[in-house]
Amino acid sequence: MPSDKYNHKKEDAELCFGHFISIRLAKDGFIVFAGVLDINGKGANKLKDRKLPNLHLIQLDVTKSMQIQEAVNHVQKTSGGLWGIINNAGFGIPGDIEFCLLDHYRKCQEVNLNGQIAIVKAFLPMIRKSKGRIVNVSSVMGRFPWPGRSNYVITKHGVETMTDSLRLEMAKFGVGVSMIEPGAYSHATGFTSDEVCKQLKKYVDEMWNASTPEMKETYGEKYAYLVYEMFLKFNADYNDSNAEKVVVPIMDAMVDALVNIRPKPRYLVGGGTGLCDSFALYAHFYPYLPEFISDYIISRHTGCYKSIAEQTT
Repeated sequence: MPSDKYNHKKEDAELCFGHFISIRLAKDGFIVFAGVLDINGKGANKLKDRKLPNLHLIQLDVTKSMQIQEAVNHVQKTSGGLWGIINNAGFGIPGDIEFCLLDHYRKCQEVNLNGQIAIVKAFLPMIRKSKGRIVNVSSVMGRFPWPGRSNYVITKHGVETMTDSLRLEMAKFGVGVSMIEPGAYSHATGFTSDEVCKQLKKYVDEMWNASTPEMKETYGEKYAYLVYEMFLKFNADYNDSNAEKVVVPIMDAMVDALVNIRPKPRYLVGGGTGLCDSFALYAHFYPYLPEFISDYIISRHTGCYKSIAEQTT
């Protein structure tokens, strides 16, 4: 696919996956339109510093229809064609279902699921015309439940089924549709960065303040803030100096989904720092496990079977 014929659009490049795939594709000769949440933000400025002539930044909040339409107009005016989309925007607000506010669920769904749908619908006419590619980033957690992460996994389950439906619908047009399912890559993505932890603290404060007296008495403040403490621990271990090397398997999967004549429907990509990504391994076997076994594995891994007192001591 010569870069002077088709272009590649990437949205939400302020996340590590988006940041590095934008750079890699630009270096490979693609014309890249990288959508960023803040055109003057840290991630955007790092992309600008690369001074890649075929890497173009676009202000793009996937929850704002006007910005999406402006992005479509810009791509059409600048290039007139589009080969591929990588839908990468996403975030989560951890917390038990009883604690999470409905507004938190709505925010997560607006970005992770509705945002991807909005991007697909907006750019699909150009993709159909080029018989190009759509690559939606889901998560290994789109395959199974996880206590304390329902806000996130609900949307990723939605991305999975939406992408499967889209793949079937687009087959008649010769458009390839794939999903990327990253495993344990939180240490490499800035998912637990200082900015994210500050925002998470705000969300947890909102949950606690909105809790009923009965909930506060039942759970206790220490339990409510356990998830925040967990993120602080991850943040203390976070080191972005090696991020570009760590995410290479994800980048390889994205490139394959864009350029392979027969792209895979799914790319389950294990990560982590050990010999094996337990999340990715579990995802392989989860569909074949009886629920009493899968429940046992998850509850033991997360400790959710323990009493409130045991979890907070």
